[in-house]
Amino acid sequence: MFAAKARLVIPVALALAGVPAAASAEPVTWERAVQEAARTNPDLRAARSTLDSSRYQTRAARGGYFPQVSGGVGYTDVSRDSGAFTTSESGYTTALSVTQNLFSGFQDQGLVEQAQANFAATRARLDGIRAQVSRDLKAAFAGMQYAQQNVGLSRDIVRRREENLRLVELRFEGGRENRGAYLVTRAAVSEARYELLQAEQAVYSARAELARVLGRSPAEDLEVVGNVPIEAPGRAPDFSRLAQQVPGFREAEAQQNFALAGAKISRSNLLPSLDLQGTVARDGEDWAPQDDRRQISLNLSIPIYSGGRNYYDVQSAAANVEAAASTRDSTEAQVLVQLRQMHAAYVESVQKLQVDRESLDAAAVRAEITRARYDNGLVSFEEWDRVENDLIQRQRSYVLSQRQRIVAEANWELAQGRGAIP
Repeated sequence: MFAAKARLVIPVALALAGVPAAASAEPVTWERAVQEAARTNPDLRAARSTLDSSRYQTRAARGGYFPQVSGGVGYTDVSRDSGAFTTSESGYTTALSVTQNLFSGFQDQGLVEQAQANFAATRARLDGIRAQVSRDLKAAFAGMQYAQQNVGLSRDIVRRREENLRLVELRFEGGRENRGAYLVTRAAVSEARYELLQAEQAVYSARAELARVLGRSPAEDLEVVGNVPIEAPGRAPDFSRLAQQVPGFREAEAQQNFALAGAKISRSNLLPSLDLQGTVARDGEDWAPQDDRRQISLNLSIPIYSGGRNYYDVQSAAANVEAAASTRDSTEAQVLVQLRQMHAAYVESVQKLQVDRESLDAAAVRAEITRARYDNGLVSFEEWDRVENDLIQRQRSYVLSQRQRIVAEANWELAQGRGAIP
């Protein structure tokens, strides 16, 4: 009888989802969670809007290559006092001016390169946020799944402890067990009920975290079904090459290009600027004047002295370039370390899950045998209690290892800058 119960308790404890959400709440699958997070996560929406802004800034920076056209309408009233006489002149003017910069000391080129570098940095930042949201979603989904499973497991443990208490109580009343064994078993039931309470409370925290990643209200009921897709680790990658694709490194590289473009802009202030301007106007005393006026001018501006400002701007820009290059090198080293650490943790978590699975199978068989032997008086209470506690610990460790394996893979994907969010 006890062997049959043991065979039923263990699979049910690992398969139960635990606390159900409200009846009106539709369970969330992994596929639905990915689609929802990609659409409604506030961090992703903010990052996409920032990228759009950067894209428009890049287009605006190219405006320096094109002519600047302006038009205007004016009215002038001039009075002159020559002593005995006062004269007054008035007139209207309409004008259209076109200005084309022919050379700006490479400032326009620098502004475009700076905008492009800023866009590349913003895009890398978006990729990093997308990977972070994907990692958070996997961790939150696995956390919710773990919380539900832990409630189911805790309920089974309570039932198992209560069955043990009835068994020990019968033996104690029959004079085949001491009072200490009875009290220890009763205390184990109270502990199991307390752990069930903890597991039920943990569901609310896990639910709030998943709601945050999905962009939902924390008070909303949630229940997850299904599993997060997992992959086998495979062979170790080329970490040095992989580091070049990580968003953090790409952003640091873009910041270096931004600093280089800034240096080009600062040097342009030391070079001449050449502009071609043409104006077509009409003047007259009445509105809609008819007297045509045309003007073409070529202006060359040569900086001579600015109080040292231009010189020190160049020096400051050069220092920024050096700082950005050092930051890039530091970021590359940090990325390499993180990639190796996350990959190692990922591989270890896969192996740990396998070990815990085998340990749980062994503990389940041993618990079934020991329970039958204790019922027949062939082993002591202390040995049976130790085997029971070991089984429960193995069950909890296995469920936790399932969660940790998913989180470790999610951390490895985050270190690479990739994930499930499209």
